[in-house]
Amino acid sequence: MDSDYANGPRGQSGLEPAEIASEQLTLRDPRAVLALLEADQVVAAKRRTHFGRQNLSFGARVLLWALRVYVVGMMIIVALSVFRAFHAAR
Repeated sequence: MDSDYANGPRGQSGLEPAEIASEQLTLRDPRAVLALLEADQVVAAKRRTHFGRQNLSFGARVLLWALRVYVVGMMIIVALSVFRAFHAAR
């Protein structure tokens, strides 16, 4: 069955690549770079990307350190509880 709507409006298919003028195409445009790379190259490039350390506000750093101290404290409490449970079972 042939449909009038199969090729999109005015008989154009939606699968044709968009025409881009060569003046507009630069390697600084991420869309142009992604169009040129194979799928495995895109994955490898994303794995190599490392953003480094981020500058956090003073409040965020205090919060993260407080969470670290809390986690270490809870680990100590759990370890002591397990140690006491083993000694009580003997």
